[in-house]
Amino acid sequence: MTVTDTATVARGYIQAVGAHDPDALGDLFDDALRAEFAGTTSDKAAWIAALERLMPALVRNELREVFTDGDRACVVYDFVTDTSAGAVRCVELLTVHDGRITQIELLLDRAAFAPVNEELAQRAKQ
Repeated sequence: MTVTDTATVARGYIQAVGAHDPDALGDLFDDALRAEFAGTTSDKAAWIAALERLMPALVRNELREVFTDGDRACVVYDFVTDTSAGAVRCVELLTVHDGRITQIELLLDRAAFAPVNEELAQRAKQ
């Protein structure tokens, strides 16, 4: 049985990222995925690649709230890292059609997230 419930799909997405499971992300994302963050738009492949770049610093995602209205979900979670940033609160607005995510908008405090990017850049140099 295919799960198409908006909240279940939204939770599955955040859990797949936290579990470092890009294969599950490929299954959850529609081929026409449009993801937005900080004024840029990514397609499915670019969004998965961006998430994979962050995974080395990600310890887990701690889901705090999931709100839904029809095919829309708002997911609030802590992106828990092994960097000096610690846990960074994130909010994602998702659209789900036929059990797959078609649109994502990520909102977070970029200043709070900066140590994550700095640490990943340092690790890449080593």
